[in-house]
Amino acid sequence: MSKSDLVARIIAIIEQELAVASKAALESAEDATDDESRPENKYDTHALETSYVATAQAGYAKDLKAALQAYHNLILPPEPHTGPISMGSLVATLGPNGREQFFIGPAHGGIEIETDSGPVTVLNSKSPLGAQLIGKSLSQNAGDRRILRVD
Repeated sequence: MSKSDLVARIIAIIEQELAVASKAALESAEDATDDESRPENKYDTHALETSYVATAQAGYAKDLKAALQAYHNLILPPEPHTGPISMGSLVATLGPNGREQFFIGPAHGGIEIETDSGPVTVLNSKSPLGAQLIGKSLSQNAGDRRILRVD
């Protein structure tokens, strides 16, 4: 799978998560402001709790929008990539869990995408492993992993 195909799949996943998060935020906000959510007594905190949930869900949707924009603006390094690992690199490593593949993205790490060559985990520079990999080159070590390939 090419890196541009990988980015397209990541964008599709984020768009799907954004649709779900936006819908949940709207539903929570409607529930918090609904007439039936008005407190029945001074100890009834249902509306307040629901508004907290709605605020958190709206924040998550905002983060997803920022991640989506970051992937739309991502400029992939040219292939073949001969320099050090950077944003947009596809990296294969060998470590305690065997051979693993990582894509260094600008945001929303943790996504795992199935490809013909096995799963690819998205990392960003804020993650511990992402920070270790950025700037390294082929055959160097990043923590307990040996870098086998950089595309």
